[in-house]
Amino acid sequence: MTQRYRSAAIPGDNAGTLPNTFHIRDDQSPWRRRFDHIHLALRQRITTLQYEPGTRIDVDVLSEEFGVSRTPVRNVLQRLDMEGLVRTRHGVGTIVAPLDFVQLRQAVLFRIELASMIGTIGPSTIERATILAMRSSFITCSQLFGSADLGAFAHTHMQVHAAICSVIGNDMLLRIYDEMYFRTARMWFHFLPRQDWDSEVSIFLKDIELTLKAMENNDAKGVGFVTRNSIYNAYVRLEPILSAIEQKN
Repeated sequence: MTQRYRSAAIPGDNAGTLPNTFHIRDDQSPWRRRFDHIHLALRQRITTLQYEPGTRIDVDVLSEEFGVSRTPVRNVLQRLDMEGLVRTRHGVGTIVAPLDFVQLRQAVLFRIELASMIGTIGPSTIERATILAMRSSFITCSQLFGSADLGAFAHTHMQVHAAICSVIGNDMLLRIYDEMYFRTARMWFHFLPRQDWDSEVSIFLKDIELTLKAMENNDAKGVGFVTRNSIYNAYVRLEPILSAIEQKN
């Protein structure tokens, strides 16, 4: 039976609950907080395909939405350009970057290797708040069976990512791993409607359960091991689709 999918757009922005990896710990300035808020909000919209590839981003509209001048928005777009999520061209403006599956394949393979470092390079203490967040994600994920709600799936996926990022104590690893997540996650959400929904929810639920058990045991290496396997297995499930696309091109 053909499954009908709801839009991946998430009502409202949940940027405040995502990892703030670009925050400079000794910089509590209004400029930094404003930049982080806009950056996280736009990154979420692009990753969940609320802003689809090729969508033109209007600086004036965003300036009005966030109640800031054009300069902070332009600064954020420059960052997103460096992260490969948008492209800014003179005379054209800024658009959401297309899905380059060759580059995304490379990014996924890189992220798999990065995940293996979680828990081995200066891991952070796993806080009770992180464990509670993962338990909440487990409950939310268990309610996704039969819903085909891409928005809810994407939101839960990002919450799990945020919890995993909280385990990474090395600032450089955190920054790079977080960037690779957002470079690659939108590819996953793009292809998710082609997969068997309940099967993917079941796999995701099991990944959350294993990650949660590792966190409850304060096992940062275990978190990295589960994360690495989760990304690898998802990549294997997408491989036939990616290969077919590459053959056509």
